[in-house]
Amino acid sequence: MTRATYHHGALRQALIEGAREILAERGHEQFSLNEVARRAGVSTAAPYRHFSGKDELLAAVAEQGYATLLDSLRRAAADAAGARERLLRLAGAYVRFAQDHPDLFITMFRSHPGADPIGHESFEVLLSAVADAQRAGLIPAKPAPELMARSLWATVHGLAVLSLRRPHRRFAMDEPAEDLAAGTLVAIFGL
Repeated sequence: MTRATYHHGALRQALIEGAREILAERGHEQFSLNEVARRAGVSTAAPYRHFSGKDELLAAVAEQGYATLLDSLRRAAADAAGARERLLRLAGAYVRFAQDHPDLFITMFRSHPGADPIGHESFEVLLSAVADAQRAGLIPAKPAPELMARSLWATVHGLAVLSLRRPHRRFAMDEPAEDLAAGTLVAIFGL
């Protein structure tokens, strides 16, 4: 990396991308800001011009993850034929996102100050779908849409985490993400 690209603002994104690479290769336990700087070809002090420390860099990684998730959810919901299909597609897209980006998914749900505002937008996509499904009579009208959306999200999030960890070979979840999510929603919520 040259100083010219640094002054054009490319260093911040290079640090975020370097952080994502390290997280994918080594996980959080072996993550270091010095390694990120080394990969970007800058001094160990250079990242501090963009981030106050490791947590702020990880928060930026998480924020990009939330933006990517939001885009995935919006695309999944965009051409759904109705409220039921929309919920099933959102659940499938969520699990698929976790499977396609496991290290990013894990980073998003660790505690990183400043990383959650865009996460609320992802929840709003689900909340809207739940409210539509309640109005259509596909799921109970009570509890309120927000509580129902939180319950649905917690269920699908748990499924996503289990599909990543595969704790027991006997119970391996080898089905496509969309099938896992649909089966879970049908079984639990009667969709």
